[in-house]
Amino acid sequence: MPAARPARQSRGGLPGSGRPGARSAVGSEALDTPAASRAGPVLHCPSVRGPLARAGGARMIFHGYYADVPADEVDRFVRSQELGRLVTVGEDGTPHVGLYPFIVSGNLIELHIVREDEQAADLRARPRCVFEVDEVLAVIPSYWVHPEYAGAATAYHRTVIFECLGSVSEEPEAVAAQQLRLLAKHQQEGGFRSLAVGDPLYAGHLARLAALGLQVLRRRVKFKLGQNRPVETRRRVIAELRKRGRPNDARAADALEWTIARSAPPSA
Repeated sequence: MPAARPARQSRGGLPGSGRPGARSAVGSEALDTPAASRAGPVLHCPSVRGPLARAGGARMIFHGYYADVPADEVDRFVRSQELGRLVTVGEDGTPHVGLYPFIVSGNLIELHIVREDEQAADLRARPRCVFEVDEVLAVIPSYWVHPEYAGAATAYHRTVIFECLGSVSEEPEAVAAQQLRLLAKHQQEGGFRSLAVGDPLYAGHLARLAALGLQVLRRRVKFKLGQNRPVETRRRVIAELRKRGRPNDARAADALEWTIARSAPPSA
């Protein structure tokens, strides 16, 4: 499967996992919590203990009202996305970013990469990484919310961030098997000769690629869909989105309607 690579970015270090033994941050889920082990939904993963838990610096803010999303809805969203961003750290501390097709199985995220890629080198030396999936929905003007206050302008999006430990395999059998799993998601209609080690058609292909496995340690969720606004304000924004009619506005309006439906009291 082809992978698109954006330019190198320098955006500071990877997010940490909190203090050892600390409660998980709002919007995060971790493998070592009893609730996570009982709940069982795929990717239902919060604080990592030990050296992985120690990291400084600022973090993305995860307000409770943005992070309060059912685990099965998060799983559905993640599985519906075609591409995700892998963030690794180079030897000099520079973050590297790549955009890849991926598959999810339990708490494992899989993708492939060219063996000589800088991100493959990063993971061999520094396996801690981040994988992120998102859906950009809309940016709205402030006056849809407040007639004067410019700070009411905002953006709507769904974002899920996974903190992971990555592994790199160059074994042809592992690469071929992973390619078939990726094709099963991204090219369900077939139309290709099945990959097999030893097939001359794929010999060069398998020799160039590495299979990446990202073991999820923590998942953080931010569905920023106007939950901080009263229902009547959200209804007004929904109407404006549908009237404006940009390519993603209908999806944004549907997403805001989902938040209203969730907050509605159950019918008698």
